[in-house]
Amino acid sequence: MRTRLLFLTLILSSMSICPALAQQHNSSSGQEVVSPSDNSPQLVHAAPTAARHFYRLDFVLREAGEDKLLSQRSFIMNISADPQDSHEHTSWSLRSGTRVPLHDPNGTNYVEVGVDFDLSAKDADNALQIEVTSAISSIASDSAAGGPAPIRSLKVKAAVLAPLGKATTVFTAEDPSSRHQFELQVTAVRAK
Repeated sequence: MRTRLLFLTLILSSMSICPALAQQHNSSSGQEVVSPSDNSPQLVHAAPTAARHFYRLDFVLREAGEDKLLSQRSFIMNISADPQDSHEHTSWSLRSGTRVPLHDPNGTNYVEVGVDFDLSAKDADNALQIEVTSAISSIASDSAAGGPAPIRSLKVKAAVLAPLGKATTVFTAEDPSSRHQFELQVTAVRAK
């Protein structure tokens, strides 16, 4: 009997503590909470969020073959980075391509070739954490005459810590059929 009375007392006391703890937890999340004693709503303000910083990202994509530069393309994006300690995941995209007609016995099909970048960025101390998913495609110029030209593609997902103002290599990859080497570099500059 004594054990049951002690157990019942513990349950009742924990029930009176729980609403106070729930109210305290909800107030830290910035929501409207109801006071358990008088059922009146109280507006609780959330803690201020960290300021977002804006950056200019300068991408340079180089294609080289047989120890010589074949092409170089530049892309510039302006983005805002997620604060360092946040759980946000803002994404940014860049698309640069051309719809190319491909003829075959069944007619003409259009294929988009070019460069696609999808990325997210997070502030770091004097640097920027960048995650990049890139897709690069082109029509092979050395294809056999008469047949449809093959389309070469390269897809890379990479993460780098880019010091501000310094060119940083995101990836280097080789196309297996042409032995051409692709390299992507990024330079992050904080906007004033």
